Amino acid sequence: MRAWSSSSAGIVYKKGSTFVQEVIMLISDRDSASTMTPNASEPLQTESLALQAYGHFRRALMNGQYVPGQKVKLKEVADELGISQTPIREALCMLVSEQILTQVDRRSVRVPIILADRYCEIRDLRIMLEGEAAERTANISTRSEISQLAEIHERMCLARDEQRFSDMLLENVRFHLSLCNLARMPILYRVVENLWLQCGPMMNAFVKEPPESPRKRHPHLDVIRGLRAKNAALAKKSIQQDIAESSERILRYLKMQQAAEKQVAVRQGSRRSAILKAKGPAAANLVS
Repeated sequence: MRAWSSSSAGIVYKKGSTFVQEVIMLISDRDSASTMTPNASEPLQTESLALQAYGHFRRALMNGQYVPGQKVKLKEVADELGISQTPIREALCMLVSEQILTQVDRRSVRVPIILADRYCEIRDLRIMLEGEAAERTANISTRSEISQLAEIHERMCLARDEQRFSDMLLENVRFHLSLCNLARMPILYRVVENLWLQCGPMMNAFVKEPPESPRKRHPHLDVIRGLRAKNAALAKKSIQQDIAESSERILRYLKMQQAAEKQVAVRQGSRRSAILKAKGPAAANLVS
């Protein structure tokens, strides 16, 4: 089996934007495979399997179906989806080239455990962009569209009550991306979607520490109130508050994941040293 290939993702630099000051990602044809759907495990059709597998992974990452540090094994995913390894490999190559996943070896990649500085950059970009989207949505959204957002939040609350935490994460990302989609700003939406690719796995922090009473008190509720009142400032402030308030919890989660990864590395190193030493002085010299 060959190793992963990798190619550079296109980036366009643009000045003077009111909502993103320097960088706008170039949207390629493959992004069309990433549209959010209710179920990230839909059966794959025969047409363009690599793109469909790519979309499957994007949705799974955004929905928190993978956790930071988790390996994504080629054979296991191919068996799960019922397709050959070739389109899976191609889809994973795309995500490696975009630095969403990192290559482990010839047969697997993994979800990176990102550093705090990188998370904070992602968070700050989301605050800026999702705030812009909420402000615009408040001015143009319809009652029906706002009601749909309220229904999404209610489903999130119900999943929290029933401890269906994977569904809770799915409805949370659905709320944020739906809000951005209602702004009718497709380039902004794609940028935010790509940011969610990186922060989606980190939302598993809310499985460890779920929100206490999201039906009674949650920034989503203030977003909805702002939209209904056509109060753009309230909608913007509330979605930005939601992102900012989750920051401390996510940073704690990342710190725990990094500590666990270090412990695994230490144990593996100790085990390797013991095996080599048991084989004799010549082998032991390899680790000294």
